[in-house]
Amino acid sequence: MRRLLPLLLLIASPNVHAACEEVLFTPALAGIETIPTCPLGSEDCLYSGEAVFRYAEAIPDDPAAMGITAQGSPWRLYGPDNRILTLDFLAKAVRGAQSEGEKKVVLVTSWSGVAPSAGVSSLADQLSKALDGFPVEGQDGFLWISPEGRTRTTQQAYSVREGAGSYGVPSDKEVFVPLAAGWAAQVVATADAPLEPELVLAAGVGWDAFSLCPTRALEMFERAGHLGLAIGAYNAAQMLLARGREGDREAALQWLRKAAAAGDQPAAEQLASLTTPKESS
Repeated sequence: MRRLLPLLLLIASPNVHAACEEVLFTPALAGIETIPTCPLGSEDCLYSGEAVFRYAEAIPDDPAAMGITAQGSPWRLYGPDNRILTLDFLAKAVRGAQSEGEKKVVLVTSWSGVAPSAGVSSLADQLSKALDGFPVEGQDGFLWISPEGRTRTTQQAYSVREGAGSYGVPSDKEVFVPLAAGWAAQVVATADAPLEPELVLAAGVGWDAFSLCPTRALEMFERAGHLGLAIGAYNAAQMLLARGREGDREAALQWLRKAAAAGDQPAAEQLASLTTPKESS
């Protein structure tokens, strides 16, 4: 399977929080999964980001499939810089990279094959529609990858790990991909000192991909935007546009203006597509 996009290497926190507004349409999460960990710096212990990269590279090639390996949630995918990848971007990227003989796209991302709410299609189905019906396969839960490149999914309500902070993976064990995108959420939630904007941005991805809590993810992206990080502002805009409540569009436009003013080209392009010249100023 040929891989289209670079891997997202991030970090995580506990999942399924009562404070979240969102509840998955299907399936019902249940049970507990224990995640093997190890102290970073010890023998045969890999940083989770490195483990995700190494193990994904070992996924067997399939000449009939194009693979997109990224961090994700039931609602969205993230690029290697933690930027939300829009469906328009993904569809254009797939069209531009398709090779003869490829008969499907495989989203090697957590929850990409599950409808997040009633009346909302899975990311795989949405991308297939954007590709005029070209087949797209997704995953039905949290993604794990073994050192040999084997993948599986789980649908646990709770995840257990030893320790806190950065996630270390024993070199002979699977990597739990969402935890490689979520430990930052726990760090940010418990930190007293001022935080780097990039860590706050990573925490937003962690709340979405590991904790399945877009409400908290949006809070983190807006916080990163207030700290001057253009991608945080851009991500906040995408989430507001997708949510579509009263006032969300104007709030999204304000975040896009802030990101564009900081030199973010994707934000500038989207702002131009959504507004008249008068509105964009």
